[in-house]
Amino acid sequence: QEQPAALIRAPAMRLLCSWMCRAHCHRVIKLSGTLGKFAPEKELVENVHGVRGSFLESGEKLRKTLTSRAGETDPIFGPDAEPSVYFIGKMLWSKGLGSLMELLKYAEESANLKIKVDMYGGGPDKDAASAKAAKLGLDMPFPGPIDHAELGDTHKVFINPSTSEVLCTTVAEALAMGKFVIVPSHPSNDFFAQFPNCLTYTSKEEFVGNLYYTLTHSPEPLTKEYAYALSWAAATERLEAAGCISVEEAKARDEALAHPQAGVEIGLPPVVEDEEARNRIVSTLSQSRDRYRQFRSILSQEVQQSNVLPKELQKRMVAELDKRLDVDIETFLDSPKLRLQLSPAELDSRLLQFYKDITKGQLGDVLRIIGGGTEVGRQALYIKKQASKQRTREMQLANSTLSSADSLLPGLDDILDDTSDPTESIATQMVKRALKRNLPLRKTNSLNAAKDVEQQPNSLRVQSKSKQDTTKMSFSLGRTSSCQQPTTGVPVNHITKTGFVPRFLRCQSYSPLI
Repeated sequence: QEQPAALIRAPAMRLLCSWMCRAHCHRVIKLSGTLGKFAPEKELVENVHGVRGSFLESGEKLRKTLTSRAGETDPIFGPDAEPSVYFIGKMLWSKGLGSLMELLKYAEESANLKIKVDMYGGGPDKDAASAKAAKLGLDMPFPGPIDHAELGDTHKVFINPSTSEVLCTTVAEALAMGKFVIVPSHPSNDFFAQFPNCLTYTSKEEFVGNLYYTLTHSPEPLTKEYAYALSWAAATERLEAAGCISVEEAKARDEALAHPQAGVEIGLPPVVEDEEARNRIVSTLSQSRDRYRQFRSILSQEVQQSNVLPKELQKRMVAELDKRLDVDIETFLDSPKLRLQLSPAELDSRLLQFYKDITKGQLGDVLRIIGGGTEVGRQALYIKKQASKQRTREMQLANSTLSSADSLLPGLDDILDDTSDPTESIATQMVKRALKRNLPLRKTNSLNAAKDVEQQPNSLRVQSKSKQDTTKMSFSLGRTSSCQQPTTGVPVNHITKTGFVPRFLRCQSYSPLI
């Protein structure tokens, strides 16, 4: 709930994980049943975790002690030994620290079992837990973190009240050292329930009974079979066995996926999580559906008895009225399922394409902020802005390169700029002006050239056609007369090779050179 858009991200991530498991996994191995269901037809619960050899060595040492005469009088593990109970783990309220305090307080009040429990470990809730234990009057010191293997010869009973674990490794380590273990009856502890020294409870009364038994008895010696079950060698064997897929199973799966009606069924979160509210909704919808079905049944009977409608229309109406949508409303609200008529591989391909489509543009930035937080969205925007700036710099560099290039006719710019020589004829000045307006100009002179066109009393205007390589030139001298004549323009890339060949146009009493 502390993460941004958790209400959207949680079911979305659940759907995504389910799709990926079905598309890419042949087998999904879960350490315990506490994990959600992603692909039930491929899932298998198996503990594939082991413990270090040092824990098994401590268990073997204790086994020899308990099977000897000295075991009955052992100061730690003997039946008459002083109580030595401990907890080890991260100091978080989610690890069941509050529940442990309540159970110990109940044992003290109901059975007069006041014992000391050493709390090993560190965490953000350590100080708060220590203060609460002192307030309740419990003997619970908090020594801090320690290696679990160092407690092999110091304590007899390990208590772990946590129900938030997938698989608690400290429980496996304590069993490997031959200790008593008291844990709640929970799917995360199903694997450990087979060991004789593991005592599970479902109520406060069972916890008190298990605690009293551990204080008055010695642990059962750890046999070689149980010790091997906790080793990494046995965990690897369980992993190999769980990951194997038989030939028959593989063939059946291939046939199911190749079927035209093949699809994927994905479990969704409950529509209504509150059981009482769900029951009210189910009852209301069921009554409404029953009444509506009665109405349809009566209407169907009336249609059949009617002599007005044609027989064919009667049959069609009765067939439609007799249809039923048999949906278990309670199951739908409790555990709805999404049915997709696509093979896992095709679904995976379409999802990837869909992701690429929606993550482009501004919509992708919004989704990144929703899915990954504000920082991810800002980072994506920053990268886009940097790419845009880089493209702008490249365009400016290209434009500056073109504008700084020399004229196609070297030295011609200086000649055309000089139009104030009084010795030149009017025709020569007109030719210079025409060339200056039509030849490529420098970028720095483009604005001046545009102003020069507007200020000249005798002007030339050129209009280009879209599909022909011809231009129409019009000019005027003073205010007395004008002339228009179509002429052929010379391509710019031919100027440096053949030169600009002007054309004489005759109109009434004058012949300007253009």
